[in-house]
This record gives sequence, C-alpha cells and structure tokens, in this order.
Amino acid sequence: MNRPEPRPLPKPLRVLCLFVAALLVCSLGVIVANHQPSTAGDDHGSATDAKQESTGKRKTDSGPRRYAGLEAAGIPVPGDWSQRTTAVPVDTHKDGTRTLSENADGITLHNGSGPIDTALETVDALLDPNGSDDEWRKNVFALLGDDGAGESHPVSDAPRWWWTQRRFHAGSVCSGQYDDKYVNYAYTCTSDGKWEGSDTDAIQSQPFWTTKETSFPIPEGGGPSSTTDPQQTVSQAYNTVLLPMDDGNWHVTVYCPAALDASLLDKDANELDPDQVKAGDEAYTVISATGYGTVQHPCRTVEVVVGGQKPFWSLRNTQ
Repeated sequence: MNRPEPRPLPKPLRVLCLFVAALLVCSLGVIVANHQPSTAGDDHGSATDAKQESTGKRKTDSGPRRYAGLEAAGIPVPGDWSQRTTAVPVDTHKDGTRTLSENADGITLHNGSGPIDTALETVDALLDPNGSDDEWRKNVFALLGDDGAGESHPVSDAPRWWWTQRRFHAGSVCSGQYDDKYVNYAYTCTSDGKWEGSDTDAIQSQPFWTTKETSFPIPEGGGPSSTTDPQQTVSQAYNTVLLPMDDGNWHVTVYCPAALDASLLDKDANELDPDQVKAGDEAYTVISATGYGTVQHPCRTVEVVVGGQKPFWSLRNTQ
C-alpha cells in the first residue's frame, strides 16, 4: 500500500503549538513557585513501582555500557544529546516559601533516567542480536513495566528475527505516513518530503499533550476532583518518544511518576526532602508538561509500538 505524501506542519500551526507549550510551562511554574514542603512525596510509590523494582533493573554494569541492539540498527546511542530535561534553580526564603530563581541559569539533568534514555534502553534490548532467545525475552520484559494505573501493554509479538532486521531511518519523520506521528514536535521537512536534520534531532520526546487526544488510564482512587479533567493531571506523568525506523515511526511511551510530585532536586537529579532544604541551600525543580525521571523515581517503559501502530493512550483519528 502506497503511503500518502507527507505534509510538513504549517508555520502558523507550529507557532501555535509552541505557544500552547509555553502556556503550560508557565502555569506549571506558578504551581511550583508556591510549592510548600510536603510529606506526601512517596504517595505515588505504588505497588506498580515495587513490581518494576522486583522484575527488572536498568543497566548498571561497572564496565563500559554497550548498546549492541542500537548499534546494529544504526540508532544513536544515549549521551549528552539524549538528556534533555532541564531543571531550574529554586530559592528558599527564610519564611519557608519558595520561588523560582531569577538570577541563575537552568541545568541539564545528566542522570540517564529521562524519557529518551529510558526508551532507547528498552529498544536496545528489543534489537539486541546477541544471547539466547530466553535471555533476550528476559531482558526485554525486565525493562517493560505497568503504567500508572497498573495496566500492562503487550509489546508486538513479531519474531526476534524481525526485530534484528530493523534499521534506523531518520527520514521516516518526513516520508512516513503523515498521520503516524503522535509526538507534538514541529519536524522540519523539505517541500519534497526530505529530512535534512541530524539523526539525533529526529528522535524527539513529547513536549506537551494535546487536549482531547489522550486517554491515559486513571488510577483507582488516584484521580483529581470530579470537576477537573483527569487527563490534565494524569498525562503529566507520561512521555512518548518518537523513533524513526525503516518500517515507519516507532513510539515508546514511558511512565515517570516523579513528575506528579514536582520534587525539589539536587544537581544530580536526587530528590531532596523539602523539610531539610533551608534558606540559601542549592535546589532545583523541573517545570514540564510531560514526564521526566529522577534517580529515586526513574522513568520506565510501558509500551513500544512500531510503524503503523497506535499508542494505547491516543484518541487521535488516523482514518
């Protein structure tokens, strides 16, 4: 079946998207700026988190980390480019109130637990040509967890040989189906549908969610008040990474519970006890409309869909 000619986002629409993202960031900033010390920081450490800790561990070998699957497929391996979460300084005042610092620059969190790093680690396991089939299945399932409501989302049942034959193709963001990009990022394509950016620029995470296009499951007893659209709150803990491949655009959805608490962090992405942060102490926070990871609460992959498949959370009509 021939795919329709891709159409780049019109410039006014790209500007509108960026404007909406800015509004979301600003509104979240108001919440964080008035954040008071809380003792409820562990409320989101549900049985789902415990299950993930017991079933799978991230790559923490003392030796050099190797990405055999990513390298075999020609996918850029994680590095500074994939760590895109920015934290902004927070000033704690003598009266206990906190505001965003006006005189300091933000920092990039280099903890390897963010959306893109997490997504690539899972894809690396899927594409790894080494080891036995049992080892392969074990490694893949160890990196897949339940979503925030405790629901699981099966990965494609394609045979292992199919995964090992997949190759990275940055041009899929332009030459793939126009409606199979579920990440709200303004990809710049030429008029004839060519991608001229870098390979790493072609891999993007969700900057914001579009109203009425998400249907994330609501945790039992964990939703907001009945007068608030629960998607506005629940969606903040998720992120989706677009990975262009030779069969189309893949979408890896990750769950990042740290985003629900707007925690205070140190420069190494460790969560701080707000009661222990005094006036003049160094502290940061992340202002984001989508999920991000910390050392204590890293993101975890909950779904991988390949070209032509639709993420579980999307209500977008692709007919």
